[in-house]
Formats: sequence, structure tokens, C-alpha cells
Amino acid sequence: MIELFENFGPAKSQRKIVKGNKPMKTVTNIIYPAFANLFRSRIVSVFALCTALWAIAGTARGQMFVSVNSSPVCNGGSNVYQYDSSGNYTVFLSDLDHPRELAFDSAGNLYVATFTWIADSECNTFGYDHGSILKVSGGVMSSFATFPGASAHGLAIDSAGNVFASSQYNDITRSTIYKVAPDGTKSEFGSVPGQCFSLAFDSAGNLLAAGDDETLTYGTIYKFDPMTGVRSIFVDSPFASPVESPIGMTFDNSPSQNLFVSTYNPNDGTGDIRSFASTGSENLPPLVMGLTKNPRGLAFDNASNLFCAEIGIPGSATTGDILKFDSMGVQTVFATDGFGTRGNRGPEYLAFAPPAAPPPTPPSSAVLLTFPNTTESLITTTVEPVDQNSVPLPPSNFELQTGGPSLAYEISAPATATLPTPIIIGFTVPPSVWGLDGSGLKALHYDNGSWVDSTIKAGDPNYPSNPASYTVYASVNSLSPFLVAKFKFGAQVQQPINADGTSVFNAKRGVIPVAFKLTSDGVATCQLPPATISVFRTSGGVVGSIDESTYLLKSDSGSNFRIDSTKCQYVYNLGASSLGPGTYKAYISIGGSVAGSATFALK
Repeated sequence: MIELFENFGPAKSQRKIVKGNKPMKTVTNIIYPAFANLFRSRIVSVFALCTALWAIAGTARGQMFVSVNSSPVCNGGSNVYQYDSSGNYTVFLSDLDHPRELAFDSAGNLYVATFTWIADSECNTFGYDHGSILKVSGGVMSSFATFPGASAHGLAIDSAGNVFASSQYNDITRSTIYKVAPDGTKSEFGSVPGQCFSLAFDSAGNLLAAGDDETLTYGTIYKFDPMTGVRSIFVDSPFASPVESPIGMTFDNSPSQNLFVSTYNPNDGTGDIRSFASTGSENLPPLVMGLTKNPRGLAFDNASNLFCAEIGIPGSATTGDILKFDSMGVQTVFATDGFGTRGNRGPEYLAFAPPAAPPPTPPSSAVLLTFPNTTESLITTTVEPVDQNSVPLPPSNFELQTGGPSLAYEISAPATATLPTPIIIGFTVPPSVWGLDGSGLKALHYDNGSWVDSTIKAGDPNYPSNPASYTVYASVNSLSPFLVAKFKFGAQVQQPINADGTSVFNAKRGVIPVAFKLTSDGVATCQLPPATISVFRTSGGVVGSIDESTYLLKSDSGSNFRIDSTKCQYVYNLGASSLGPGTYKAYISIGGSVAGSATFALK
């Protein structure tokens, strides 16, 4: 049972998750037919309005999107699945850090709450590094908001498009609810005791938040007035005994607006699905009692079917699933595939795309902002894809990518935002654009009327320790238009240094020739423009810049950096005797952009 706690927070949260080593209970689900009356009341209104959205062929309208906890301990590796009406799924988003609640705005933009652990190479976790709200819009996934040092879990969007997210720090005694306006303006909206896993809006605009009571002993659902933000208790006593907590919430489609709540027992993973009237009184009997696989999020489709995600039983071979309850309350299993072979790798939360909005487009690229200094305040950004042919042309050494998605973006933040220094931005591109190694792709930042190559490479102190696949990283101090373009020059290291970085030389060796040949648009050339060689120590001794030398003209035949015209290559004579043991990286740059690199070691 130890594995379960990672779903809720750092190790301190074991207070609510693991108590002793009780065996898992085997409980048969109990469905009450009398509860079908609540479902029947919705059928007439649904079919009087339109055909069920599942039937709209060729679009994602009405389809279900589900966060999947594929990698419960390590960062990365988790997904968002998109389901059709038959329970078949495709991967809509991949390689996410711990996705939780999802929500759509009225325009069809998808938002996903995620969090990232502080973790070592063996996936031992040491608290929250940051939480994020990811946004998928126009085929681009981007970081919409970041919560340094905290998580992001619950998520809901009001009728005006304001995004609300619950966030908690490593001290799990209280959760903060943030409000982020469409233009990025942010504010602290309120808070609830304990861990808030789910948020939901009723038709009157009241925000419902699932949390704990003030003593942190039993679950409570709070209601926030939309005008004043005043918090009151909406549901209290039904969660007092036995110990169980609300973990997923959704409203049905009926005029009476019943709130459906999934609960879980932290001792054994069992749970119920309950319903509450607009007054907060419980509709009895519950829809389901005795769920056994750690229920999570709930969502209704337009045909009044209720879906419930279950993550499975941690530490066992009992995997998660998605349950479906039709309008009569009859339970079936909607989906079981794609949830791994062990528990706690299953679905977390669910959301349906709005019927009136354009269908969401799977992202062809991603723009993700990371913040190395997690003490910075919450940062909100707006990322809009733009036509790369509408921005100023890059320098002649660069060329735009064709035949794929536009790789130009307008990134902005509210005028009142205090931006961290530096801002590290990752641009993830399709594999077809990345090519063999992506070395020619550069992230250009439009600054003071010109494009500046802001790309950083491995060895830079701000380069991520675990970089994402097919991703170009940039380091900037401000936000403005960005463009991912291909650098036309490429440099290949020559012997005696191996291209695979395996070369090891004696530290007492006098000189190591660092030689590069050049290609232009993939073709070898002897027309060698001015270039700069920079050498950095990456391990051993003091890490950082060691030396830099610039070749300016063909007539430059200096002892340090020159060209060998017979071999059409740059040659830099690196004095090794003064460097000492360690690992070193040499970069060759043309026009301020890195064209190639070489890695070697001295012993």
C-alpha cells in the first residue's frame, strides 16, 4: 500500500493514505435502482436538443479526454488519452508529469493540471518542484501557469473563461485556489483546509472545492460565492464516518443541478459515488457503494451517461479502468486498455469537449516554460502560434522549416508579472522536423528589432538535467516573438577526437588539435566564414568556461585557431597541460550560433 501516497503529495501525506498494513477488502459494488430517477429526468432534455455528440463523425466534439497516471513515481511518462464512444483511445498528450484534473473552456481549449517532483535519478522524491497548468490551443501545447514549489491538482473554468486551480505546498494542511484570467492576470481566490483534489462550478457560478474540515479529520466540500469569494460549507457530515474523502466532482445535466461526488477511503482504496442536491443535502441512497479500485474523477456525457475513473490498487496487479453508468444507473466497464500491468497507473480525471466549440487539435508542437529558480512567484503566460511567414525574416544563415507546422510563437505575460531571470523555454517539434539529431535547430528570440539566437545546449547551467525528446531550449530574459529555424551551417569534429565523445587524452599532453569540417545546407564546403571556438569544463575541477578564440579571416594562421586549407577545416590547438583532469566540451559558433561541438576527457 505504500505506493498509493504518491498520488496525493509528499511523504507527509501518508497520514491520510497508509494506516498499518491492512489487507485490501473485497467489496461488491452495490447499485441502487431507485437512483435511476435522477438519471431519467435528464433524458428528455438531452434528446430534445440534439443527437448524442458521440455520433458526430470525424471530430473530437463530445469525446472524452482522460488524464492517465502512467508513471506514478518518476516525472514524465504520463499521458492524456482521447476516447471514442466505443472505448477506443488515442494518445492526445504524452510524456507529461503527473497530470490530474482537466477542463475545457467554451472555445474548446483544453487545460490540464500537472505537478513535478523534486527527484533524484532513482525517482526518490523530495517534495514538489512545481505545478503547472498546460494549455492546448491551435495545435500547440504550452505552459499557461506555473506554481513553483507547489502542486496543481484541481481545475475548473467559469463561464467567463477564468481558470481556477487548486495548489498545495509540501505542507498539506491547506490548499490555495488561484484564479487566472484569460489575459493571464492572476490572483489568490481562496483556500480550503487539507488537500483539494477537485473543483467544479454550478450553474449559478459558485465554485465547489473538495477538501477537509478544519481539524483535517474528515472530508468536506466548500462553496465559494462568485461575487464575494466568501467560503461556506456545502457538504460536511456525510464524509465524517467512515473516514472517506471527496476526490472527484461533477454536475449532471438536469435543471436541478445535482452534484455527483466520488469518494475514497485512504485505508483500503474503496469508495462510493454520491449525489447532492443544490441545497447540499444528500440524495439517498448513493448511486454506488463499494468501489474497490481507488475511484477518482467523474464526468457526464451529453447522453447523461456518468463515467468514473479508477487508478487501480497500488502495489498489486489490479489495474485501473473507466466505469460507465447509463441513464438508468446500470454499471459497465467502459475501458481497461492502456493502463499498464500494475495498479496506480490508471486513469485519474475526465473531461468532455464542449459541443459548440471547434474540436481540439492534437498538438504538433509544444512551448513549455521552465523556471530553474522555484522560489519565483506564480508565472502565467499566453502562447499563441503565428504564421512564420508573417514575422520578420531570420538572418541569412537560417532557413524556415517547410512542410510541417508553423514554428513561430507570440509569448506574452501580464504587464504586472515579475518574470524570473532567466526564463528557460523548451520548444518541442515533430520528429520529422527534428531529423537525425536536431543539432541544426535553433530558438530565435526577436529582441530590440532583430532575431537573436538564444539556444542553450547541454553543459549550460540552465539546461535541463532531463531534457525532453525533440526539444530545443532557449534562455531569455524577456518575452516576445520566438521562431524555431534551421541553422544552415553544420560542423563535424575530426580526429583525433571521436565524434561520439569517447576520446580520452593524457592531461599532460601538450596540445590537442580540435578540428572541424563545415557543411552548408548539408553539403561540405571549403568556404569557411569567421568562427569562434569556446571550451568549457563540464566535470572535474571548476565547471565553466575555459578558453575562447576567434578565427576572423582566411589569412589568420595563428597558432591557436586557424584553417587548414588543404583539408578544408578549422583547427584549434588546445593546450591541455594547464587544464587538468576532467571532461571538456568545445563549441564552434558562426555568427553567434553553435554549428557543432566536440566532447573529450583528460585523465
